[in-house]
Amino acid sequence: MSPFQNRIRTQCTCFLKSAVPILFCAFATTLYAQQDYTLPNVPYICNGERLVIEDCNIRDTSDTSTCMVGHPDHILSNGLMQYTTMTRAAIKQLFPTCKLPTADQIARAKAFQKRQQDMYDANVKKVNDENDAIQARAQAVITGRKPMTPEERAINRCITSGRLPSSCTGNALLGAFGQMLSSVLSSGGEQEPQGGPTMAGVFAGAGGWRLDFIDGGVLVNCSGLSPNQEAYALNLTAPRPVLTINTRPRPLVLTLRADGTIVGPGPVTIDGVVPGGYTSGTSTAGHNETSAYTTTERMSANQVQPASSTTTNTNAGGGTYDVTTTHTTNNYVPGTSTPGYTNFVPRRATCPALDLHSTGTPGIQTMQTDLLKSAFGGDNGPPTPSGIRMHGIYAASTGFSIQFFPESAVLGCGPDAARAYPYTVLAEGSHAVIKIAAPDHPLNLAFGSANTLDPGTGSYQVHGRTITGQDNNDNFSFAPSEQTCNLALLTPAKAIPAGTMPAASPATNNGNYSLAGATVGNASLTIVSGLPAQGAVPNPLASQPFTLLRESLANIVASAGVSVPPGTSPYKALGVACGNRTPDCQKILEAVKANAASAVRADATGKGTFNAIAPGTYYVMISTRYNNQPLVWSQRVQVAPGPNSITLDQRNATPVN
Repeated sequence: MSPFQNRIRTQCTCFLKSAVPILFCAFATTLYAQQDYTLPNVPYICNGERLVIEDCNIRDTSDTSTCMVGHPDHILSNGLMQYTTMTRAAIKQLFPTCKLPTADQIARAKAFQKRQQDMYDANVKKVNDENDAIQARAQAVITGRKPMTPEERAINRCITSGRLPSSCTGNALLGAFGQMLSSVLSSGGEQEPQGGPTMAGVFAGAGGWRLDFIDGGVLVNCSGLSPNQEAYALNLTAPRPVLTINTRPRPLVLTLRADGTIVGPGPVTIDGVVPGGYTSGTSTAGHNETSAYTTTERMSANQVQPASSTTTNTNAGGGTYDVTTTHTTNNYVPGTSTPGYTNFVPRRATCPALDLHSTGTPGIQTMQTDLLKSAFGGDNGPPTPSGIRMHGIYAASTGFSIQFFPESAVLGCGPDAARAYPYTVLAEGSHAVIKIAAPDHPLNLAFGSANTLDPGTGSYQVHGRTITGQDNNDNFSFAPSEQTCNLALLTPAKAIPAGTMPAASPATNNGNYSLAGATVGNASLTIVSGLPAQGAVPNPLASQPFTLLRESLANIVASAGVSVPPGTSPYKALGVACGNRTPDCQKILEAVKANAASAVRADATGKGTFNAIAPGTYYVMISTRYNNQPLVWSQRVQVAPGPNSITLDQRNATPVN
């Protein structure tokens, strides 16, 4: 296991032990027959008020150390019970004067504590196993071993884009950790919101107004109401930016100002809730169950012991006896318990007009994320700006994409080349714009009415990178991996594009991609797929890139100074070089790019046409997978003036292996 893995395990385990409230500290005192006054969740009635110990300082057991004391009879406006701190000395002095818990309550509390500890231990083991598996896959990505799973590829892309490694590997780790917390604390999760504009931060104003934006919603409260999660929507293409929150009896329709404030008319009526009491948890004590079974063994007379309450001896003749023994076992059956909860009651409140400003403080969502990131030893990274942000993936047909995160936007070309930059969203009037601060090529994305983003036209070079190593301090080293895609209209997508279309010069020729040194002519070459579709699977050549070379790939590889082992095809040599990330990969690709005469992407039927090419001799460079086997075509093609056509199928294909 690497030092990085060891540190993740250690930090994760330490954090779990300090953060999960089911782990309680207890210490024994000699007062009053060894009564343990810091046993958690045992009620003491002091001056008519219930008090329970929630947590104590486990590192300091002196009388000056403190414990957290819950007051179930005092419920705050947020629905949680009030907490205070007391020193151990104060607890020892106060609790003997209170009504003490019964022996049965103490036994149930200890049994509950044991069950929670057992559950915690099991879940810690589970999450450590999951984290080890994630780290092993991440290390496989770093060292360049193939193939990568989709999860590994996403981690690799995230790290090479320049986002914090704790944000990248942490996504998977936090997922496993969140599952563990959910199983222990029975907490629910929210569905991931759809791609588009979202809000971030906390906004507050007069009248007790507070909006705390979280994933998938916003916590709303005003005029003494408890925070209540509501859905919301942003419209950035209206005459003015509008934030609509689905409150009752009528939605709140608010305006986002250019100065970052949120305003709305008032007074308004809000149907919400307030605490209406507390229902204590219930539990049943564990108990022992006794079961019995018998065994019979034949023994000689000199082996038989006198009969007892658990054994009987039966003469079997011939100087032998059948000795029957009754065995009893005691099994402990754990009790059951249900946690206490706050009861909320409906309350209608009249709240004043809204004039909300960002508090500049992190909301619940940010605090939870930062806490978990720090637990895994990573930096929190730059804070998420308050106001309008973006979420999700937007992709173009050219392979260009943008993946939005709270703190950055990752520009991508194809599945791997990616770079992260800060961004801002400006919503003034009906012209909302996303400004991505890429130093050498800033982008302004205009919002469309159908949730589209328009980056303009032209080509865009993404300064991608590949991981070449990692030092003992877990710092990565990189090598450049530039990719260029054409800009085009971006629409919401569920995944990063799996491929790219070759970036064109400012103009294209009848659907072809203009390449360096290409000569416009009076001939055309149509490639037709002769491979049948397999059930619901599209044609194997559908959307595949077709490249027209002036020389054979074998000559191109040789001219690049790369030796091909005997018995190995040039295609396989290229695949091995790029799969192992050797310098030969870049040499061959640069040589292919310089030699290409034209390129086109096939349509849904697997058909593509090279238009306006000069007559002459060419070589096609096309590959796909068919029947789970990689196939390539590298035929020599004689192109005459006018239209020309060839059909590709299994008969004229060459298996890579």
